[in-house]
Amino acid sequence: MKTIKNIIFASAIALSFASCDDYLTVEPKSNISTENFYSTQAQMDQALTGVYGCLKPMAQYYLQMSEIRSDNMWITNDARQNDNVDIALFNSTSLLTDETIEDCWADYFTLVASANKLLDELSSTDIGSDEITTQYTAEARFLRAFAYFDLVRFFGRVPAPTRSLTQEEAFSTGQSEAIDVYNNIIVPDLRYAMENLAETAYDYQENTHSERATNIAAKALLGRVYLTMSGFPLYQTEKKDSAAILLKEVIDYADANDKYWAETSDEWNLMWLHENDNKYFIFEIQYIAESDQGNPYTPISLSKPSTEVWCNPVLIAGGTHIYVEDSLRNYFNQIDEDSILIDKRSWGTMSSSAMSSDDQITTDDENRFYVKIFENKIKRAALGMTDMDAELVDRTYWPQNFPILRIEDVMLMYAEIVGNTTEGREMLNRIRERAGLDAIDASVTEDEFQTLVANERRHELAGEGIRWHDLVRRNVYIETLTDMFVRNDDTSDQSYASLVSRITEDSYLYPIPQQQIQVREGLYTQNPGY
Repeated sequence: MKTIKNIIFASAIALSFASCDDYLTVEPKSNISTENFYSTQAQMDQALTGVYGCLKPMAQYYLQMSEIRSDNMWITNDARQNDNVDIALFNSTSLLTDETIEDCWADYFTLVASANKLLDELSSTDIGSDEITTQYTAEARFLRAFAYFDLVRFFGRVPAPTRSLTQEEAFSTGQSEAIDVYNNIIVPDLRYAMENLAETAYDYQENTHSERATNIAAKALLGRVYLTMSGFPLYQTEKKDSAAILLKEVIDYADANDKYWAETSDEWNLMWLHENDNKYFIFEIQYIAESDQGNPYTPISLSKPSTEVWCNPVLIAGGTHIYVEDSLRNYFNQIDEDSILIDKRSWGTMSSSAMSSDDQITTDDENRFYVKIFENKIKRAALGMTDMDAELVDRTYWPQNFPILRIEDVMLMYAEIVGNTTEGREMLNRIRERAGLDAIDASVTEDEFQTLVANERRHELAGEGIRWHDLVRRNVYIETLTDMFVRNDDTSDQSYASLVSRITEDSYLYPIPQQQIQVREGLYTQNPGY
């Protein structure tokens, strides 16, 4: 468990690059200090790489704190008591000390602290290039904005420093209102990034870096931020206009430069392979097949230990009993009169959709999990790729990248904003037709169109940690989760319907971890409902 000093981002984080030293060639640590390190362009670049390295654990929170919290995944009543159960079943008392939530808080604030440290040094050190200083500042502010955006969506009122803090300052910094974090940090940071980053990132030696933040990524993320602000709980509806402008610029750029879009369903299935670094995703967290450098999402998402059907190495420690929820599974398992899957994304989204050793659809609960971020033997063989078994030593080796921003999300956000217009239908139909679905026309009503967009977001973006935030933004999380518990009620074993009372208007936020509340009496106020 992280120490309190780490969690409240005190001065224990001395060098922001240290979290990613596997990727770096650095001086012996005995020769490095904060006083003599941040003095050259090369050292600033190493430090920036370290800030990016802080993204490594984030994919697991998109699974555990968004997918599992939503109606996309289901915890069966034979699941042992653990963090995921508490999150999925809205166990407010246990969530106060839930280790996943504690780690989420700590990891995001580690990213904030690392970005702040680099920004402090960039603003006070002459490294001989104003251009590089500005670019690295813009990248660090993009990453800080990303961290604060997720923090306010998960926790609401959070402490919001914009510089490195002494230990005493950290112990006396209270929470800021979510709207102030948006207005004073997230939006200004992303606007700075948007205005000062190019369409391709580069380093001080003019090497390009497709894995780093760009002008397009900043526009896409700011568009998502504005759309989020327009919905529950802020309801700043005027932000939709600003979001639409930015999202349209991203779409136009992608179309004009033939970037990010997979033309066919076959290419869509291929784009999830780890060999496609940054080819299809506007911004992603990259992982590699090395010890402790793999994607933590993958082993958590599997419902049972790996077997030879999926992958020779046994890479998870026991069954987690987390499954794709029945309504989503039933959608992806729909077949036509020729027994062909109707939605061509089905096979590449979840395991029960004709992805088994005999290529038959299975309704077995043990094979009902996401395969988007799981390059199993069946998937890779079908796509003409060799398996990765020789590269995978243990559960920390999964090399699948995780998308934070991709063009389909941008297109569907734009369609939601512009509504049932020619442009809105074009965005929606491009995605539907690629998936083998019928196009819609102007005969649908606006309400029907918005329902279609919401459903398409669920199907296209399944498993990517977006669903819970969509339910909250649209303020339908109570009715949606209530319906799920009632549909899955099993009074012979456990009455899920009895848990409906746990889902309240306060459930859109997680609790501030109890250990944070206890750091200094009166410093933090717990979120309502906990």
